[in-house]
Amino acid sequence: MEDTNFDTATRRRDSDPQRSLADFFKHYLPQMAVCALVVVVLVGGALYASRVSESAPRVVYSVSLERVQQEVQKPLLVNINTADVEELDELPQVGPATAETIIEYRQSNGLFSTVDDLEEVPGIGPVTLEEIRPFATV
Repeated sequence: MEDTNFDTATRRRDSDPQRSLADFFKHYLPQMAVCALVVVVLVGGALYASRVSESAPRVVYSVSLERVQQEVQKPLLVNINTADVEELDELPQVGPATAETIIEYRQSNGLFSTVDDLEEVPGIGPVTLEEIRPFATV
């Protein structure tokens, strides 16, 4: 004789659909609350980010990148007739003492007519002049 009340893991004896749905929600209520909270936070963040991006400036650069690149590639030019000690010190192989010497030479002998006249300054030889030449002007 077969027992019809035999309970297995795959078959329930009193299967009430309303009861099982209520048990399901009761059992998983904390997980569903966390999921709902995560969805609310994500949607809120997306809405906030979209509002913030609307207020962002439309134009970031006021000059073209090509012009900036051209400006960067221009070497620093120092006018040896008008430069002070700090400006002359920016030239290669010229320190504060050499810059003072250039200014003293300029005051005693007049303005330089060409960059090559720097070779007349004590302490500046042909090798130093060649390093200075791309960055100096009169």
